[in-house]
Amino acid sequence: MYLYRFNFRPFWLTALALCLGMSALVGGTVLSARSAPDAFACLRIGGNMPARDWLLDFNSGVLTADARPLTDPFSYAPQNTWTSPDGRYIAYTLPDRSLTRRFTLYVQPNSGAIAPQAARAMVSDSIVNAVSWSPDGARLLYLYRDANNVPHFGLASADGSNARLVRLNTPRANEIAFFGWSANGAHFAIGTTETFGRVLTYYESSSLRAKTFPLIAILPYVENAVWAESGQRHAYLRTDQVGRTRLVVALLDSPVYGGEELSLEMPFLRNARLFWSPDGNYLALRYNDENLNWQLIVYAIAPRSFQPRPIAQFTQGGRLLFPASAAWSADSSTLTYFRERRGGRDLVAFRLATGQSEVLVERVMLAQQNDFLWAIENSTRPTRRAAVPFIDERGQIGVDLMNLDGSERVPLVRGATDVENVLWSPDGSLALIKWQRREFLNSAHFLTWARTDGTAQRTINAEEFALDQVLWLREGGQFSGKLVYTYTALTRYGVELLDLKTGVRRTLARNLTKAQSLAFDSAARLLQFWWLDGQRGGVDGFSLDGVRRYRYRSPSGSIDTPQLARSPDGRYAAMYVRISGSPALQVVAEGDQGEGRVIWVGKQPMPPPLWSADGERFAAFVSLNNSGLFGVFSVEVYAKDGELLYTYPQVPLRSVSEALWTRCE
Repeated sequence: MYLYRFNFRPFWLTALALCLGMSALVGGTVLSARSAPDAFACLRIGGNMPARDWLLDFNSGVLTADARPLTDPFSYAPQNTWTSPDGRYIAYTLPDRSLTRRFTLYVQPNSGAIAPQAARAMVSDSIVNAVSWSPDGARLLYLYRDANNVPHFGLASADGSNARLVRLNTPRANEIAFFGWSANGAHFAIGTTETFGRVLTYYESSSLRAKTFPLIAILPYVENAVWAESGQRHAYLRTDQVGRTRLVVALLDSPVYGGEELSLEMPFLRNARLFWSPDGNYLALRYNDENLNWQLIVYAIAPRSFQPRPIAQFTQGGRLLFPASAAWSADSSTLTYFRERRGGRDLVAFRLATGQSEVLVERVMLAQQNDFLWAIENSTRPTRRAAVPFIDERGQIGVDLMNLDGSERVPLVRGATDVENVLWSPDGSLALIKWQRREFLNSAHFLTWARTDGTAQRTINAEEFALDQVLWLREGGQFSGKLVYTYTALTRYGVELLDLKTGVRRTLARNLTKAQSLAFDSAARLLQFWWLDGQRGGVDGFSLDGVRRYRYRSPSGSIDTPQLARSPDGRYAAMYVRISGSPALQVVAEGDQGEGRVIWVGKQPMPPPLWSADGERFAAFVSLNNSGLFGVFSVEVYAKDGELLYTYPQVPLRSVSEALWTRCE
């Protein structure tokens, strides 16, 4: 039998060498991983001088000046956005690729997000002063200053094609008064500052043929600029240096060139408003006189004259009637207005054919909220219908739908003891009434709505609550037929979603201490609101089927001005709340039953926080001089769980919208 002696020493040495090697390899891998450039590990913010940004590099923790041009401007948040009236297109400005700190104006189909593959650049290396869509959403008008500070305007189709650029003849580019489109899109007006005064120029949008209005006095105060629906007539009020008011009317359909002014014989007008008749032949002026009584004057505008001729004047009512609304019927034959009298308020129609006034509805009442007198002015196009609450002979309240000349009157509500809200849908197609009726010792609450012609009426029992905030929902730029509202029931709040087409109500929340800040993301089709229950609050997000998609809790006892930024994957949120009256920054995980992590309290935040693309970190911006614009900020960067990674004090920053996470290469 042989005995073998095994020498373990070489194996121990080999094993030790292997361990050291693996340790070095692993350590080197970790070190290289920490030093490897992260795709979005740098935060780039606008600098304090042209052609310079600040770059916060998280690989090195160093703040450096960076003068490289941007390689991807679409990673910036838009500086401004303008959505076409039909919701099909959006225009927006983004920082330019050059180093001049100027912008490019883009237009694209409204997909709810910035889409570089679908965007068309309108003008680059410029300062965009104003953007306006034509009423039909078919064209886009924009005023801008080029690299030499020369003012121009551009006109393009909604998709960005057929763009035409025109130089404006004014030496003072900073003073451009933009009056916008006519109601039919056939004309637009631009006010500019010349050497000896201000000039209004009217352009035909099809040919860009121009008519220049005579010089206006230097330093006028211009208000109530309003176009007739025909698009051929424009009127406005202006007040000069000594307080004299003039009514100026421009007739673009007249062969007479020029214009005259009509003195209103009042040193000052208060709360004035102009109303063109649909045919453009009459102009109504509503204002408060020196005694604060409401006055209404009707002017006739002859086809070939610039001299308005007063044909009627009424005292609408006393100081308590506000706003004293007025509106024209669809055929321009009637001006409907409200007249205050002893013992009540009447809806009155002035008939141009006879020169006489006729009472349409007696004892008109005011709703508690969303006064229908204001809604009557804003519902004139395209429906020209009014929802009028009134007190009948038995002392009960009814609400009727009717044309503004009193015709086609349809009952909507009867036997009410109170009317709380009279609302119109954004497209003017629906009227919504919140009312109540006393039954024995209790009051029953109802919601009634119908189409503007009175058809498709629906009424639901709304229980004992009062509407608080109402949000009409738009999808793809169009009214969806749904609304969400907060309500109060005694001292408690709730949130409900209502489909006006089907009458289906979905309760999203109830029995809360507070509910507010309704918001709707049409792209994600998510509703959001802030809530407070006792001393605990948070924010909830719901889909349109009533299913809660996220909840972020907060220890805040006050949610007056909340700001929320969700991480890209939605798992975390950074939000500014108020704790004991002071601003606070909090980070919270979705669905966390706790209250997350309060990072600090008492600083001056400039919202919103900015998440990196991978959702691993976010930047918070704190104003050091409370200016919020061209100021000095402290930039704080946190991990998604709230751990502080870096603080960069006193960074010159134009605005938070000029910050983005970017590549470090």
